[in-house]
Amino acid sequence: MKRATIDIGSNSVLLLAGLYQDGKIQEILNESRITSLGKNLDENKLFHPESMEATFLALVEYRDLLLANGFNASETIVTATEASRVARNAEEFFLKIKNELKFSVTKISANGEAYYTALGVVTSLKKENKKTAVILDIGGASSELIKIQLEPFQILSTVSLPIGSVRATDWLNAKTIDQKWIDIERSFPLKDYLTDQLICVAGSMTSLGAIYFQQAEFNADNLEGKIIANNDFHQFLSSLSQSDTQELLKKYPYLGKRIHSIPGGVWVAQKIVKLVCLSELLISTRGLRYGTFVTGEIDGKYTC
Repeated sequence: MKRATIDIGSNSVLLLAGLYQDGKIQEILNESRITSLGKNLDENKLFHPESMEATFLALVEYRDLLLANGFNASETIVTATEASRVARNAEEFFLKIKNELKFSVTKISANGEAYYTALGVVTSLKKENKKTAVILDIGGASSELIKIQLEPFQILSTVSLPIGSVRATDWLNAKTIDQKWIDIERSFPLKDYLTDQLICVAGSMTSLGAIYFQQAEFNADNLEGKIIANNDFHQFLSSLSQSDTQELLKKYPYLGKRIHSIPGGVWVAQKIVKLVCLSELLISTRGLRYGTFVTGEIDGKYTC
């Protein structure tokens, strides 16, 4: 069965299209574009015009790719997350997308984001003898901690923190991040997600993983399932936080526009991993778009 999904996030727009049969995904298209839709969102709760233009152009490209490969734009599952829940001009922007590109965008709740992200992760997770797992998804405007039961799959608890790589970078530049983090620690039960192995998904953590393993070119297949010892990761992040972003971009050109949010991503990763991870990190290159691909629809209880 042919399926296509798009995840409009606060930093990136992701496309997955392919065949789904007997519980297996055969990928035909797998694309990522950095559009920074959550940039400066806290200033006036509006999408920035340049970010909207970049997002729209990414969707134009995706529509053309889908049509060229026999997919229908109107049947593509398109979700939007934290930035779209905050921005007051989201509905107007999504109406333009529907009218001009035929993509119907569904805003999903924080619980929906957690559910489909976790479902996407378990499509490739080796269960072994594990009964539960904890997932960290650092997005552009928010970060999700998700505790799941593996068999049968079930969300046990989840928390959505109002900090992500783009938002944190804005706060670093404004020199307000320390107080923002104090408020977050006071408001959310982070210690409830303490785990020996933390499964890390989404662009920020997979990009950091690719840098850690010194990938000259980003290779999702080689990165999937990689393990990093907690102490090694903290030393790596400490060193990375002192690095010049332009030098990083020269060495790892696949970072592209994501380089602008790397400082915030590093900062958030340092804080959260230190609080909840006891032993090691497991990198997963799957996530929300894989979850919606598997289900083939969005449950109404997760829309907003």
